[in-house]
Amino acid sequence: MSVASRKFIFKISLFTLIVFVIASILFSTVLKTWFLPSYPYQLLLIASVTTIGHLIIINASEQNSRKFSTAFLASVTLKLMIYLTFLLVFLLIDHSKVIPFVLTFIIFYVLFTVFEVIEVLNFIKKQSKKSL
Repeated sequence: MSVASRKFIFKISLFTLIVFVIASILFSTVLKTWFLPSYPYQLLLIASVTTIGHLIIINASEQNSRKFSTAFLASVTLKLMIYLTFLLVFLLIDHSKVIPFVLTFIIFYVLFTVFEVIEVLNFIKKQSKKSL
């Protein structure tokens, strides 16, 4: 495992922990009526899929810089398919609290997408400095 991969795993673990703590505080106080037992699973799924997708991007670009765009697009496509499948399965099983579930999922998705984009941009900058 490369240094970039290990750094990303550490950063996303820390980020996930911070999001979990903030969400737990919000769900135990202000958003008590919106709490769902599935929210930790949402967070775990999004963190895991983001980690796997980012590691695929890192490994592909370290092998050949031309593979970056293909790996990035494949990663985004697979993530969206996994997320949509998760949403559909949950909503078919329990559609009693659709709005809190979907809103929580979207918030987690946006947070982790912003985090990953920042990390990808940092990785690209470091790779371009190495190639010069």
